[in-house]
Amino acid sequence: MKIVLILVLSLAVIGGIYLAFAIFSNKKPPLSAANIHGVIGLLVLILVFYNAITMGILELWIAFAMLLMAAFGGLYLVNNHKKGQLGPKSAILIHGIFAISAIVLILISIC
Repeated sequence: MKIVLILVLSLAVIGGIYLAFAIFSNKKPPLSAANIHGVIGLLVLILVFYNAITMGILELWIAFAMLLMAAFGGLYLVNNHKKGQLGPKSAILIHGIFAISAIVLILISIC
């Protein structure tokens, strides 16, 4: 299950990097890319929750909480996107910082 988590996590990271580069280049990425990134992110959240339960590692629970906060930030960003606006770049940075911090914590915990 660790390998599946790492693979799905990698897909979410690739999507997030694509979206961030597009937005910081002042281009509006397709809404479908944001939706796919969100669905993959939700799958990562579920996998981290499952691994936290089965492994009982505190760091995974902390990473789960951080990913949950990143998910709420992502919902805010996609809501702006659906209104035809790009989200504030500060919100994108905060979303990314929470997600990257959680990813580092996950990789430290399971490797």
